[in-house]
Amino acid sequence: MKALIIIDMFVRDVKIRKDKNILISNQLKLIKAFKEDKQKVILIGGSKKGKTKPQKNPVMLKLWGKEASKNPEENKLIPELLSSKYDYYIEKYEYSAFYKTKLESICKKEKINELYFAGISSGVCVYFSAADSAMRGIQPYLISDASGAPNQKIHKNNLAKFKEILGLVISTKETINRL
Repeated sequence: MKALIIIDMFVRDVKIRKDKNILISNQLKLIKAFKEDKQKVILIGGSKKGKTKPQKNPVMLKLWGKEASKNPEENKLIPELLSSKYDYYIEKYEYSAFYKTKLESICKKEKINELYFAGISSGVCVYFSAADSAMRGIQPYLISDASGAPNQKIHKNNLAKFKEILGLVISTKETINRL
């Protein structure tokens, strides 16, 4: 079984991104294709209500500060994803979608052995979640044009790092053709 994992497409972050239209378009194509193939779709983000928990990790606080918006609507995943057909929604509060969540138990229950990753930041939460996937014996794939970074140079470096260390980097079209 395969699953599509879409991570941290928060309103507050997506609205300032130049690559938002292509990311959203490709993620919606992927959701449709995964559902048509009877594979799983898992959305990862914070609280569905947009309520944030205070960050307690001093490393994360030093690096990111208080990145949540005071407006709860901006702390939600984008409406296009929340209104799509997905199987699971997982709240996470650290880089990895596996850290203190039910993602590993869902993968075991659903017999998922391949995870296809997409999201707002190919080099942070997407990368760390994929690394945790590999450490659990679940093959990670990074969907290059359904994941992004603040700029193309950073994204290309993230793709190269992923390919070198974790697994295959493929496009939306290639992913759909694999189903």
